[in-house]
Amino acid sequence: MSRSKRFLMALPALFAMGASAPSAIDLPGDRLFPESVSIAANGVAYVASLTGGVWRVTLASRKVEPWVKPGAYGSGALFGVLADPRNKLVWTCTNDFTARGVTVAGADAGSWLKGFDIRTGEGKVSLALPGKGSICNDMAVGKDGSVYVADTGNPRILRWKPGATALDIWVEDATMAGGLDGLAFGGDGHLYINNVRTGAFFRVAMGKDGKAGAVTKLETSRPLESPDGMRPLGGLDFALAEGKGKISRLTVKGDKVEVTTLAENIASPTGIDVSKGTLWYVQGHVGALFNPAAPRPALPFRLTPVPPR
Repeated sequence: MSRSKRFLMALPALFAMGASAPSAIDLPGDRLFPESVSIAANGVAYVASLTGGVWRVTLASRKVEPWVKPGAYGSGALFGVLADPRNKLVWTCTNDFTARGVTVAGADAGSWLKGFDIRTGEGKVSLALPGKGSICNDMAVGKDGSVYVADTGNPRILRWKPGATALDIWVEDATMAGGLDGLAFGGDGHLYINNVRTGAFFRVAMGKDGKAGAVTKLETSRPLESPDGMRPLGGLDFALAEGKGKISRLTVKGDKVEVTTLAENIASPTGIDVSKGTLWYVQGHVGALFNPAAPRPALPFRLTPVPPR
């Protein structure tokens, strides 16, 4: 059993003995629109903003500080963020949404995977997504240190091998069309991916040679509602933010997936991660950012824990 899963199972007993539950941490400003979060093993969370920049949050002290400034190293509107201790980088998915009214000064045009030094925040790796219509959304790191990237604009997963100067297409399959989003490796070594628009959930087999194998659409116990950010919990368990208002746990059993709702009635949850057994999520409010006529999000923006159950 994984460390993360042991923590999750132990939480109810800990709180029954009187341990205090963590509370939400306020994030600054009224234009942050935090789309994604990644928490390193040392308890430092990295929060990516749709209006540019990455904030660093130390969970233990609740200290919140700017880390990567908007536009730094050509970064623009950010979707996914991922702390990667193996490559000593924090990865970001940066996109150009100028046509939709979101402008970040200094940002590169197009869609990019950009890596920042995990200690200093200095830009180190900048990789353009190839082809037309690409949207860099989220990432996962394989056992060999390769980074896998969901392209929401195309039914494909891109890959960066350490030391490479460009992304390659790891798998492209029309059955995954619609809007690939969250992805994570399972304990079986295969890659699991959700589709934010269709609600579909896929497994892509990882061959011993590192090549993509069969793409399998898995059957979920209930429909997934705008599945977005996803992180591994150990074994074949995954934490999932569902954009229509839920935080859930997915448990894969063969070609079927048991979906357990952990929290609901949340406005626009888009990113999630786990630290010491507690799930933490952010709310991107993407629709409100792109549509000025949409209801405004409640402020302040927050990094919010999920109560144990």
